[in-house]
Amino acid sequence: MNPLQIVQGTLFAAALLAATVSLPADSSLKTLHLVATHPLTISEPSDLAIDPSGHTLWTVTNKPARVFQLDLEGNVTKTLAYVGQDLEGIAYDPTSRTLWVAEERTREIVHLSLDGDVLGRTTLDLPGKANHGPEGIALDDRGRMFLVNEKDPGLFIELTRDHAISARRPLAFAGDYSGISYDRKKGCFWIVSDQSQALFLWSKSKGVIGQFPLGFPKAEGVAVDEATKTVYVVSDSENKLYVYRF
Repeated sequence: MNPLQIVQGTLFAAALLAATVSLPADSSLKTLHLVATHPLTISEPSDLAIDPSGHTLWTVTNKPARVFQLDLEGNVTKTLAYVGQDLEGIAYDPTSRTLWVAEERTREIVHLSLDGDVLGRTTLDLPGKANHGPEGIALDDRGRMFLVNEKDPGLFIELTRDHAISARRPLAFAGDYSGISYDRKKGCFWIVSDQSQALFLWSKSKGVIGQFPLGFPKAEGVAVDEATKTVYVVSDSENKLYVYRF
């Protein structure tokens, strides 16, 4: 092997390592390990949420536009009454034991009971093409609500308690933004990208502090159980639930 080949090989290895994980030196999170993959009986799952017990997942689909309760192996345990139009995001609200879902094309956030009854809805003033709207929704430990806009533009959106948009922050670290989950222990957000086939750990103050390739298409939702250090990701096209530990 000539010197040029050695240098090229070294650079390739360095680039591969950088793509695998990029974290600050003081971070306790080094990598994600795939521990299980579960087939789903629902079609085209988009986004995920987990309740505080760590025993129940929630997801939404588009064909049909419904909300489902799942166990940790992806089995459907309940189908909610709500029928949506273009469901893309879901979050569990522990303060009221209710759900919030995002309707992409109508730019709405809809408040639901755990049976699927509509408790309220708000239309957001968001730009862009109809199918490039809100894709993920999350609540932090103070009950504040956040969304990611898929692309054109990619946005991190903060809402007031009255659900008016208080801040729009442009995002440019991935091809698109498909789902979001708040990590209470780290005070950061997990954001998954369908086009980049990657999962990112992102901070409002520091930007991207972790990047993990997923290696499968159409990653559309993420939920995190901080107590067990488990990350759940759903694939829209594969109809699968992937389970990671960090």
